[in-house]
Amino acid sequence: MNEISQNTKPFLYIWEGIYDSFQAAALDQIGPGFRGRTYTERTRAAAQSCLAALRAGEPIPQFHKQRSTFLPITVAMMLGGRERLRVLDFGGGLGIGYMTLVESIGRDIERVDYAIVEVPEICDLGRKMFDVEYLPELSSVASCDLLHAASSMQYVENWKDIVKTFSSLQAQYILLSDVFAGAINTFATLQNYYESKIPHWFLNLDELLNEFSGHGYRLAMKSYATSRRLDSEDILPMDNFPEKCRLKQTLHLLLERND
Repeated sequence: MNEISQNTKPFLYIWEGIYDSFQAAALDQIGPGFRGRTYTERTRAAAQSCLAALRAGEPIPQFHKQRSTFLPITVAMMLGGRERLRVLDFGGGLGIGYMTLVESIGRDIERVDYAIVEVPEICDLGRKMFDVEYLPELSSVASCDLLHAASSMQYVENWKDIVKTFSSLQAQYILLSDVFAGAINTFATLQNYYESKIPHWFLNLDELLNEFSGHGYRLAMKSYATSRRLDSEDILPMDNFPEKCRLKQTLHLLLERND
């Protein structure tokens, strides 16, 4: 699919349209989305900004690490009870989650085996920048101790299948960050992402948790996420949607495996 010119006028809304299914939204999809130049360049710029902060002994900018808020806490907690920890970061970009750990847990990072599942273009770039494992397919992973998925599940067409796949890895904890779920009916929409329009889920929270429960996971923690999108601080800019479809904030969810 050809990229649309990056000189496209700025969009008024992040999300537009209400669809009964992801497939229906995909019929109106435009542009390369996360396989395009814009995503790659912005991901690289964000990673370089975080890396520069680390090297200078300065805090990683909060804007970049906001989706990894609970990752260092969860990793530190889990390291208290084991010698090594296997972390799988689904949709982890160029490793901002990993760099947040480097900033937070000091030398204990040497006890963490960190792998990132991403699109091939990001995997190729990441292997040149960081000493972590990059995987283009989730199917190549057999198991992990902690699975982290930050602002990524909403882009998976068969979200129930990804819940099943996550659960099959038998992680002790699954940390979902920046989850688009709440007291709404599940629907699909299109996200405006520069030159692209990308299918995107908004999920009913109880439906999501029930799906995880069916695969042996219970909710251990729920927290509201902080973020900045367009000119809105912490509140999702969804004024163009009916009230029954709006979410005020996204969520951080920690799920624990039932033994």
